[in-house]
Amino acid sequence: MSSRIFITGASGRIGRHLVRHLVAQGHSVAALCRNETSEKALRDDGAEPIRGDLQDTEALRRGASDAEHLYHLAGGLRGAGRLTPHILNVEGTQSLLEAIRGMHRLQSFVYASSCAVYGDRSSLWVEEDFKTSPNTRYGQAKVEAENLCLDALAASGLPVRIARIAAVYGPDFPFSMVNPIQNGNGWLPGEGRNCIPVIHIEDCVRALQMLAEHGENASVTHLSDRSSPSLREFYDAVHAAVGGQPMRFWSTYIPSYVQYFAARHNERLQSRLGQKARFTPDNLKLYTNSVRLKTHMLGDKLNFKWLYPSYEEGITAAFGGQ
Repeated sequence: MSSRIFITGASGRIGRHLVRHLVAQGHSVAALCRNETSEKALRDDGAEPIRGDLQDTEALRRGASDAEHLYHLAGGLRGAGRLTPHILNVEGTQSLLEAIRGMHRLQSFVYASSCAVYGDRSSLWVEEDFKTSPNTRYGQAKVEAENLCLDALAASGLPVRIARIAAVYGPDFPFSMVNPIQNGNGWLPGEGRNCIPVIHIEDCVRALQMLAEHGENASVTHLSDRSSPSLREFYDAVHAAVGGQPMRFWSTYIPSYVQYFAARHNERLQSRLGQKARFTPDNLKLYTNSVRLKTHMLGDKLNFKWLYPSYEEGITAAFGGQ
């Protein structure tokens, strides 16, 4: 049975895959987008583009007015200039919740959060009810946005489900680091021994849909596969699939205090110039934090069947032909 769906962040990498997945199943998808290029791409994917952003109340209400399921994917690590994680994730979520207040047609509101809410747990396996302890501004912003959504559930009955998403990989995802590895210039902070939860994009969008259609209100669900490789193991598998040179880790050569000093100054400079900083203290921590996600809600409660339950299977499927 087809549904009417509204997606924020629809032109992002997860969003584009989710749009195509839902359209292919016959659902009617309205997709928030900010520019003409994204509008054309989403229309080509079969969605109804809604021009606007998270501060555009009219666009948000138009997209959500007759939706049965709403996926709130919009957000980010860092934007250009003054677009901090707080603005992107907290203020954007607050604006959306205010715009859709009083809309009672929704059967689900899925908020795309992140495993960054746990910070560095020293490779500990964490359950969905584990206390959050972010050590980045991005992770803190995701916690605050989660709380806003849950407050809306308590105040008005908004059918909120929280998806804490692992690092997503696939052919068109920068996290996969295919080009740097093939070109022999792949470098990352840390030593590569930290554990990082990952999920193939196909499993990610299937899990988001399952959460929307069959999840429980107020639930927190980990979207991850059932493996939890070290960063070095993950990128060794990518290297084996695509060739090039193995990933190298620069903490062997550069002391951490030097890295953080350079990252802080780089972020300030790029912000003043109105540019998007990619080398930031948050990025350093996100690549060196170590946490493993248990998937009790997804696997046991929702009976989700992974296409790629391990990173080895997913990487072979994504890059084995390269």
